[in-house]
Amino acid sequence: MPSVRTVTGDVEASTLGITDSHDHVMIRNGLILIREPDFRLDNVEKSMQELRDFRSFGGRTMVDAAPIGVGRDPDSLRLISVETGVQIIAATGFHKTVYYLDSHWRFHYSVEEIGKLFIDEILLGMDQNGYDGPLVKRSLAKAGVIKIASDYQVIDRATCVAIEAAAIAHRATGAPILTHTEMGTMGLEQLRLLEAHGVPPESVILSHMDRNPDLFLHSEIARTGAFLEYDGPGRVKYYPESTLIGLIRGMFEAGVGGQILLGGDVARRSYWKSYGGGPGLAYCLEHFLPRLRREGLSAAEIDQIMIDNPARAFSFRRTAS
Repeated sequence: MPSVRTVTGDVEASTLGITDSHDHVMIRNGLILIREPDFRLDNVEKSMQELRDFRSFGGRTMVDAAPIGVGRDPDSLRLISVETGVQIIAATGFHKTVYYLDSHWRFHYSVEEIGKLFIDEILLGMDQNGYDGPLVKRSLAKAGVIKIASDYQVIDRATCVAIEAAAIAHRATGAPILTHTEMGTMGLEQLRLLEAHGVPPESVILSHMDRNPDLFLHSEIARTGAFLEYDGPGRVKYYPESTLIGLIRGMFEAGVGGQILLGGDVARRSYWKSYGGGPGLAYCLEHFLPRLRREGLSAAEIDQIMIDNPARAFSFRRTAS
């Protein structure tokens, strides 16, 4: 039976239930908050409030996509999961290079050294301090996904190193790889690089692809077996929700609805109801899924996006080791 690694332990993939496939539960510190203070999500009680709201609309599992060095807080994720009953899948790996100082170890360690650090976070537990040292403080929470990220229309050298290190960790552990695509670009290129390093497309989730709602491109990627994560609901500054609904409908008509995931990526204080903003972590379940039903998607198609596809996407693959 396929398994998924959450911060409270491994679970059978069939128990994930309704899953938000890309979001953020805690962001405590780091250069990312200097560049964008609105990303600060550091109040445990407010995080619990948002997740309880998510659960009240049927949510069962949430993927926290904050990797090493961008304010991740493994111990708090574990506490929040226990207190709210929402399963949380946490990330090792890296975000975009712009969120790290030039002195950060990611730019100076070998690809093999970085890969080993990722592996240890998956098998032994995430470092509470993001390997910023000098001591390693292993959390009881283990990473269940490996994050990599590229920038708009480019994959730079440091990102190539991160991709190879992620592939090393995948081959050793079977953990899935979750990527950040900037404005939906470089998804196919990420996939080809990962394949070149021995990662099958079925273990890759390309996030934010709906920022570039190109049905031809998406269906081409989906036919490789990779997953495409969409997170536009509630953020009409990017496009009206009708655009996303048309894209989802087109993917089902193209026969590749089995590769779609939905998330919120609600990573700002101004997006959280608990901080006085909106639309909140429960928006997709509370508002967007009912609209999908009214727009003609069947209950089976919605369950496929929210339950069946995540169970496949976030499962660990068997490895030779």
